[in-house]
Amino acid sequence: MKAVAIICEYNPFHTGHAYHIAAAKQACDADTVIGIMSGCFVQRAEPAVVSPVVRAKAALYGGMDFVVELPVVFSCSAGSLFAEGGATIAGKIPAVKYLAMGTEDGGTALKAIAAVQAAEPPVYADTLHRCIGQGLPYAAAVTQATVAAMNGILSARACESILKKPNNVLAIEYLKAITRHKLDITPVFIPRTGNGYNDDSTTGEYISATAARNLLASKDYATLGRYIPRNGLDELIAEQENFAVKTEIYEALTVHALRTHTADDMAPCDAAEGIDGKLHKAALRYASLSDVLNACKSKRYTMSRLKRICLQTLLGITQESAKQAAFAKGRLIGYRAERKNDVKHLCGVAVRNSDYAENEKTAALAQTDGKAGGIYSLITGRDGNLFWQRKPVTV
Repeated sequence: MKAVAIICEYNPFHTGHAYHIAAAKQACDADTVIGIMSGCFVQRAEPAVVSPVVRAKAALYGGMDFVVELPVVFSCSAGSLFAEGGATIAGKIPAVKYLAMGTEDGGTALKAIAAVQAAEPPVYADTLHRCIGQGLPYAAAVTQATVAAMNGILSARACESILKKPNNVLAIEYLKAITRHKLDITPVFIPRTGNGYNDDSTTGEYISATAARNLLASKDYATLGRYIPRNGLDELIAEQENFAVKTEIYEALTVHALRTHTADDMAPCDAAEGIDGKLHKAALRYASLSDVLNACKSKRYTMSRLKRICLQTLLGITQESAKQAAFAKGRLIGYRAERKNDVKHLCGVAVRNSDYAENEKTAALAQTDGKAGGIYSLITGRDGNLFWQRKPVTV
């Protein structure tokens, strides 16, 4: 088995993702594509628009062979931890020889930027520290530090342009993770096609996941059907009709978690400088999560980071959790029926609940995934727990 891995969310899966799978398989001359996919909660720090099972089945219909769940300690964290989690889980599977990433720019420039950021030369570290001290958001500080350290390899304009594009930024984090953990994985760069990351238009051959979510929320299934593989569309619609995310329940649970979070609790993974305490005070004042977020938003703490901290508070993902993340296991969500005999090659992947019992740290991190599954079940009106009571699906 010669496999290429794709770290993904498929929120929801659409034809652009199917193109990426096919292009990755062809570029690597691989016989297997393995997805490392976010589960119940995604990196936008929101509940996934539909369940991991429905998204995984769509990916399997769309050309993927196996889909493995990315543990929630990674899936709702900042890009660096998200990328590190996906890359290290892929690296535990011996058959994975390639990691395919969709990017807006070419691999040569991305590798150059990743090398500088990974090395952290003095000028990089000093500039980063100074910019953070001036109150700049972390992403802006990283961009300025990278420009300062490139030493003519790339122009400032080129570097800034590359680091404004979300797929590029994530690809750079994948490259750094591969280097940091000395993974025997070759990066493969697939040029992004179709509409941009946040483009909500519904024209052209490929739309963004943002546009697909909007179509799903508005129940414009006719338009959505042009961009969703046929075999996955009916299940996607059924999920939306029967188990749509109830945002008001999610937000109420999150505000309650912020209200009960105290200074004695461990800080959420992405928190610093007492921002979790500020969120706690705002939650005691406001009932609306949007009001809480607006009360705490600043130049330093962007809305996306605040949302991650809120979700991490709800799920109990702390800075200590992040330190134990190396022990996290991916969980098999589904596979193509004809690949049943190859499941045994997914080393380091949990297939059944008992696979988490190998050590206490792995079991503890799995409890967080179980908590995420329980909350997601609640906010979508399901019985039971979507994580613990789930078996691998086949198509």
